[in-house]
Amino acid sequence: MNTLVDTQVLSYYFKGFGDDIRDDKLTISSITANEFLLAQSTETNEPDYYVLDPARYVKIYAIPEHYKNPKWIKMGKRRTDQIIIDFGNQFLPYREFGSKAISGVINKKLLSLYALSISHLQKQKQKYLMKRLEYITNKSYYCYPLNKLIIDRGLYLFSRFINEYNCKGNIHNTVNDILILATAITHKTKFLTYDKLLNRFASEYYNIPIYNEEDKLLIDFSSHKSLEKSKNEESKGYINRGWSYSFYNKTVM
Repeated sequence: MNTLVDTQVLSYYFKGFGDDIRDDKLTISSITANEFLLAQSTETNEPDYYVLDPARYVKIYAIPEHYKNPKWIKMGKRRTDQIIIDFGNQFLPYREFGSKAISGVINKKLLSLYALSISHLQKQKQKYLMKRLEYITNKSYYCYPLNKLIIDRGLYLFSRFINEYNCKGNIHNTVNDILILATAITHKTKFLTYDKLLNRFASEYYNIPIYNEEDKLLIDFSSHKSLEKSKNEESKGYINRGWSYSFYNKTVM
């Protein structure tokens, strides 16, 4: 059985608070991976770095030398996958870079490719990020990338969520939370989090109990029949709002 942990739980495990040794396999969303690996800049709306797509760059030794120049790496937006969610006039567009790329790096343990992706950053930050990635790979976390099913479900749940609750100050953070939740639901995993509001929303909507696990909250989506009740709604529930999304993968040399 798989348990998907959210970003805060992963961060606490990394810092030595709590125990991430479980009978079931631990997994994360690519959203959590990018958050944990500090991909998003705290100063701008652009990422600090872009993870090169393993589908194109898995043979790192074959990459021409001039492609390893930090100036080239810094402009990596065109060399990784991107997802854009258009909320029309309701919210600013949501952009997520490297969902497929970071999942491939983690699941195939391509640390050298990740090291190249962050080579333009300050040396100290590179070391810190590599330490974080090594923690994930050493613990054998499996990373789920975003896909159409997750985004369809996530957008429907997001539309329900904003009807009942206020979003965080940065709307991107709330969308991230919902997409992580949608990942757990879509892959029918257990979901371990500290987020009481998110768990209460999911528990009430799907009529699934919340379990306390030490100081964390757990919902088991692995076999609950009530997940089927909203299948048709979730597949088309956000379309009437004029929302849409697109996948881009311009991993060109």
